Amino acid sequence: MRLHQIIVWFECLPWKGFAKYGLGVLISGLALFLVLYDRRPRLTLRARKGQWYTLTPTMGGGEVIFRGVIEVYNRSNRSNAIRDYRFRCKLDDKWREMESEFYKTTYRFGGPEDPEPEIANRTPFALSPYSGAEIHVQAIVKLSRPSELPVEIEVEDLFGKRYRLQVKATS
Repeated sequence: MRLHQIIVWFECLPWKGFAKYGLGVLISGLALFLVLYDRRPRLTLRARKGQWYTLTPTMGGGEVIFRGVIEVYNRSNRSNAIRDYRFRCKLDDKWREMESEFYKTTYRFGGPEDPEPEIANRTPFALSPYSGAEIHVQAIVKLSRPSELPVEIEVEDLFGKRYRLQVKATS
């Protein structure tokens, strides 16, 4: 008897048309929202595990070269690209800007099996949807030779969004 009462009550409601047609529109709207929500740019920066961040003094002295490898993951279904890098190091409890640009290091040993040149701070660096890549980074700062140096790496994507990562470089 109860089931019959529920069926009669449901048939008497004025929004019976909504249940017929509106439910499909509601599901489609929800799907559209989820697709558009997932198209937001979202990169994730991760420090590579191990001794990947080094400090090397320059030949002229007075400057130190920071080198490292970071991992960048694109967690969106939209392609993205890295368009800029910024580096800061912490000296005397203050963050100080470091010089950075596109660096290409070649190794010339004279043999045909010379390794590929190492490219650091590559821009633009394209990232496919739901993918990741390793990126070589490099910066220079004028200071005496420290044994450890906290470095903040900031990456700007194609859409102007900035992502930060802090690492500790050792000599």
